[in-house]
Amino acid sequence: MNRKSLIIVCGTLESGGAERVISILSTPFADTFNSVSIVTWREAPVFYNIDARIKLISLPQVAKSDNDLKKCVAFRKLILKTRPNLILSFLTLFNLFTLTSLLGTSVPVIVAERNDPRFIKGGFLLAKIRDILYRKAKGILCQTQSIADYFSGSLKNKCHIIYNPVSMAAAEIGMALDAPKKKRIVSVGRLHPQKNHKLLIDAFKIFHNIHPEYMLTIYGKGELEDETRDYIKTQNLEKCVELAGEKQNVKDLIVDAKAFVLTSRYEGMPNALIEAMCLGIPCVSTKVSGAVDLITHKINGLLVDDNPNDVSNAISAIIDDEFSSKKMGIEGAKIYSKLNVNAISKSWIEYLESIY
Repeated sequence: MNRKSLIIVCGTLESGGAERVISILSTPFADTFNSVSIVTWREAPVFYNIDARIKLISLPQVAKSDNDLKKCVAFRKLILKTRPNLILSFLTLFNLFTLTSLLGTSVPVIVAERNDPRFIKGGFLLAKIRDILYRKAKGILCQTQSIADYFSGSLKNKCHIIYNPVSMAAAEIGMALDAPKKKRIVSVGRLHPQKNHKLLIDAFKIFHNIHPEYMLTIYGKGELEDETRDYIKTQNLEKCVELAGEKQNVKDLIVDAKAFVLTSRYEGMPNALIEAMCLGIPCVSTKVSGAVDLITHKINGLLVDDNPNDVSNAISAIIDDEFSSKKMGIEGAKIYSKLNVNAISKSWIEYLESIY
């Protein structure tokens, strides 16, 4: 093929894990393919920087409608007109829209699973529909072995594992190790049921009873913001738990923390945890996909069960043993060598080229 073209499909380019990965990979993709477009199924502001060579296409604008059926028809027409060499689709719902829209065509589609497929929103029926439609995909990109292990048979054979890239300058790696510390704990993530901030707040309340001088700062926004704020009030924690909202420069804002905590119910490959580890912040995480791939317990972080006492005890262990926590921070920062943009983007490009 003389002209290589790639179309990336996603829901939006708002703040989020998949969107962030697309942003990071946008330049390597633009360097590799002659033509790259990003098609979004929803209308929303662009949060991350996207390489200027990439064309952004809003399906609601193309279809002149926000009706999903009309957008599927518009997407099919767009693809049949442009005939890209390859389509790379992110997130389960939009993977299903993409595959359904292109039934009967020969355009190769790779679907990227960005979360644990065991926890699909929509339950058993949608999981079955997904597994049937994924048979039409040329490949299934997974972030972890745990995600790949969910699939079986012919779907298992389609799976390929690539970890998330971390987009950080070399000078930022480990910069939390020598930064002046404040008596605070931080967490970064959408205010969404998946992230289970209620568990974090319950754990911090236990911890705070022993260490009343500490603060908890949660960065992120989402549908549970009001509910989370109300819960903080019911626990009488307004003076020591802060909802700081969504920040562009969150790395700079968390380097002074004593610990980073992730209390998710499930994950794909948590970007916030990766960045915190690369900064050298001692990290605590529930035993979810991605975290169990990144963290070796008591070596470069702490893995805990999803109950408040375990989370609280882990935070206390970091606070009470500065020597061990510093050592975990040093070891955590070493994951950058595996997850830096150059290494991960090379894996993406090699895989995509093997498909088309």
